[in-house]
Amino acid sequence: MKIVEVKLGDRSYPIHIGFSLTHIGDALKEKNFSGKVLVITNITVGKLYGDMVMESLSNAGFVASITKIPDGEKYKTLETVNNLYQICMDNKLERNSVIVALGGGVVGDIAGFVAATFMRGLPFVQVPTTLLSQVDSSVGGKVGVNHPKSKNMIGAFYQPSMVYTDISTLKTLPEREFNAGLAEAIKYGIIRDKKYFTVLERDLMKIKSLNLERVEYTVWRACQLKKWVVELDEKEQGLRVILNFGHTIGHAIESATNYKSYLHGEAVSIGMVCAAKIALELELLDKMWVRRIEKILIRAGLPIKHNLEVDKITEKFVFDKKIQDSKIRFVLPNGRPGRTVIKDAVPEDIIKKVLEEQRETI
Repeated sequence: MKIVEVKLGDRSYPIHIGFSLTHIGDALKEKNFSGKVLVITNITVGKLYGDMVMESLSNAGFVASITKIPDGEKYKTLETVNNLYQICMDNKLERNSVIVALGGGVVGDIAGFVAATFMRGLPFVQVPTTLLSQVDSSVGGKVGVNHPKSKNMIGAFYQPSMVYTDISTLKTLPEREFNAGLAEAIKYGIIRDKKYFTVLERDLMKIKSLNLERVEYTVWRACQLKKWVVELDEKEQGLRVILNFGHTIGHAIESATNYKSYLHGEAVSIGMVCAAKIALELELLDKMWVRRIEKILIRAGLPIKHNLEVDKITEKFVFDKKIQDSKIRFVLPNGRPGRTVIKDAVPEDIIKKVLEEQRETI
């Protein structure tokens, strides 16, 4: 098992990366948890791994219960959170109780928000079961829910007590969702580590065929890169903004389609290509790198074009959390993968030109 330590003073925590979901109970015990445990999962993941996790917790001596929320981004709402508050009360959770998020990014965001706000904060543990959550969303403490007009508009920074990743859970992940997770892994190569980007280019087919050694490395390196950023800028006051590469347009696409047409990673894939082409227009990046970014995303099975009216996307920018002084902030590749620049005033005509170029034509 590989361990990545996120060092944030009294909010520090380990990320365990391995193949041992059956030992989650022992891992919680080693962290000296002793209270009740509420496992929050979704219907799909609950059927696959709920019994295994509950048995492990019971064998470790925990009094545990489990609740399953519906699958999908559209249930990432305050209504779902309110229902979970009631379940917390029904189970008589106390200040030393632990919430375990068993699932992908949606489950982690919702369960983490419940943990952050119920009784002013309970410990919680992330047990990510999708590639996207393993390489990205389970690390860093962003938790929250969507507002009808914008993604992740309601939330908090609330670090988990531990992240416990079992790579083998990816064997049951649908291919489309696995590919969506690859988008976030590729993102880290583009924004922070040229070598990681080239390794992903080289090993992509092995990763997609679930060569567990290559997948483990992919998750481990992404977590290393994210933890480095989070340690320097926990609450997104500066450097951490680079993690939003591809997300300005990606979130707008998700919101414009009511979270029904594209998975998060698919929307981010389109957003990354658009950001690369904006960088090309601004003479920050040459065509060779744009083509390499497009190529790896296509090979990963991800879309690089959208099917929306351009105005349907741009009208969503007004709700973007990264706006400062009424200016849209874009994270753009600068020269090559591994380097970025933040631009606060990208000309609107360039944004619309690129979005039109990336629009699918029938």
